[in-house]
Amino acid sequence: MKNYFAALLFFISSIAFSQDKFIGNWMSEDGKLTIEIYIKKEAYYGKITSSENIEIKDKVVLIQMIKKSESQLYGGMYYDEDLKSEYEAKLKLTDENTMRLKILSGLCGKTVVWHRN
Repeated sequence: MKNYFAALLFFISSIAFSQDKFIGNWMSEDGKLTIEIYIKKEAYYGKITSSENIEIKDKVVLIQMIKKSESQLYGGMYYDEDLKSEYEAKLKLTDENTMRLKILSGLCGKTVVWHRN
C-alpha cells in the first residue's frame, strides 16, 4: 500500500511540474543566449545553457523568482555577467512560447524578449 501511495504521489507531482509554462529552454530574441528555467526549493532559477561566450555557460542568471500567477514570476534577481551586478527582475509570459524579462535598475528598466527553444 505504501508503494502504491508513493507512486501515485510521484505521478501527481510530476504532472503538476510538467504543466508549468515557465519550465524549459528559452532563447533570447537575438539568438545569442539560451537559458534553462527550472524549479529548486519552490523558487525558479535560470542558468545559461548556450552562449557565444563559453566562460558564462552554466552560470545562474535568474535567482529565486517566485510565481505570482500562471503567467508571472517576480521577486527574484537577474545577474548581469558583463556588469557583475544583480538587478530586480520580473518575468511575464505573453503566450506559451514567448516571455518578457523586465530588468529593473532604479528608475531605469530594460525588457528582453525570450522565445521557447
